[in-house]
Amino acid sequence: MMGDVDGSSTSPLALAAPDALAPMNDCQVMPRFDLALRSALKFRVWLVCVALFALPASAQTLEQLIASTLISHPTAQAQRALERSAKAGVDSALWQHFPTPSVVFEKASANAANIPDQGDEVVSTLRLQQPLWTGGRLTAGVQKAKAAVTVSQMSLEDVRQQLALRVIQTYGEWLGASLKTQAYEKSLAAHVRLHEQVQRRVDQGASSHSDLTLAVSRLKAINAEITLTQTQKQIALARLEQLSSRQFDDSALSATVAAPRAVNTDAQELRDLALEVNPILHKAQAQAQIQEAVIAERRADLLPEVYLRLERQHGNTFYSNTGSHSRLYVGFSSRFGAGLSSGSVVEGARLQHEAAVAEVQTQRRAVVEQVLADHAVAMSLGSRTEALKAALGAAQQVAESYDRQFLAGRKNWLDVMNAARELSQTEIQLADLASLEVVVTWRLAIYTQGLAQLVEANQ
Repeated sequence: MMGDVDGSSTSPLALAAPDALAPMNDCQVMPRFDLALRSALKFRVWLVCVALFALPASAQTLEQLIASTLISHPTAQAQRALERSAKAGVDSALWQHFPTPSVVFEKASANAANIPDQGDEVVSTLRLQQPLWTGGRLTAGVQKAKAAVTVSQMSLEDVRQQLALRVIQTYGEWLGASLKTQAYEKSLAAHVRLHEQVQRRVDQGASSHSDLTLAVSRLKAINAEITLTQTQKQIALARLEQLSSRQFDDSALSATVAAPRAVNTDAQELRDLALEVNPILHKAQAQAQIQEAVIAERRADLLPEVYLRLERQHGNTFYSNTGSHSRLYVGFSSRFGAGLSSGSVVEGARLQHEAAVAEVQTQRRAVVEQVLADHAVAMSLGSRTEALKAALGAAQQVAESYDRQFLAGRKNWLDVMNAARELSQTEIQLADLASLEVVVTWRLAIYTQGLAQLVEANQ
């Protein structure tokens, strides 16, 4: 007897050129996320093939970096092992519905003073005990094990999401450093021209040595900035190599620069999508389910367990040569703890469930806050970029005008150098915005679409 009866976009590199919350069941995993999880498992092997063969070996796209990281990073591999362990726990919980066998061998030692114990010296007993009714303890154990599998799966998805976000953030750092290096190199060429110009004027006696000193100091400052951005770029490359377990150089990333992703202008819709697929939120919901099952287990301990036991005994300690015989028992046993501890255990489990439900609400707020913040930033990037492009054009005109007016004697050399620096600073701001746009829009896509749909769609 078995059972327990109860959109396309302009490349960011072009920006450096001068012309250029619905209610949810807090203890229920959403169907959309289950579909995303199954899709992720289905496409893992496929992603490896795409990552290796989709583009020439010299090119490295952001999608490839994410796919390689999700597959090869040891943190994700460790979490996959924990997921398999949790699935084994479900099998263990299901086996609790089956009979429990046991074998007992006993050896009795008798003497003349213990006349009643003059039976067989060795007695062996084979028992098979089947639970008939446990007050819901076995069912709760299975539910807890299944919820633990969900927790491990959500933990894996959380790890994968965090790894993808790290790749995107590091990629943004590389892209920003690359664009700023280009801007500084362009500014360096302009300052070299200005240095040569003032050098000729100093040689002719038309300008003072202080003008030349200013030009030299600005050149050194720009060289220092170039060295800094190149170092930042190398650091970002090293981090990407460690994350993706692949080696490449700067040209491999520059060959296919990631474009910003289109962002839905409806913040409410983005919020709802993020709540639907966020793994941390679903992990908190599954943990609340675990605490519900624990409460059921603890309450079942207050009830007796009814069982059926079959015994086959060979030998008898009281009588010798009795042979083998069988017995069938129906009984019940209690699982009370010391004193009134069982009631305290139930109360403790109930309070832990309340804490788990509160954690669900905490995670909901955190998800909404992150999505709304990124959405606000993404919505402002377009106007900020257009304003900076207009400022860049104006700065270019001012720099050219000041250069002409300096030669005509109507502007001093400091005005010319400041105009050149303002032009460079505007280009640096555009580079920062370009990299920020890639990071924010890709991050929003991960929050609202999930990894499986994002990587599959882009591949």
